[in-house]
Amino acid sequence: MASMTSSSTGRVEQAADSARDAINTTRESFSEAGDAVRKAARVGAKEAAAYGRDGADRAYAAAQDVSRSVSDYIRQRPVESVLIGLGGLVIASLLLRRR
Repeated sequence: MASMTSSSTGRVEQAADSARDAINTTRESFSEAGDAVRKAARVGAKEAAAYGRDGADRAYAAAQDVSRSVSDYIRQRPVESVLIGLGGLVIASLLLRRR
């Protein structure tokens, strides 16, 4: 009877060890997967930031080009520029009055 108990205990201990190993392996796998996800998120965030900076640089350059063009037009045709500005103010006041 004693040998039967010790063999049962041995099997239980062996099963417990196997379960512990499986849990540790799963924990390590989850940890590695989490690390991979965090790394991918960092890379994605860096790429998105670079893309955003690039878009902002293009928008800023376009705004500078527009301001140069408007400045040149105002220097070349000051009377027309004033009339265009006044026309814009009249249109804006008419649109705001309706609301």
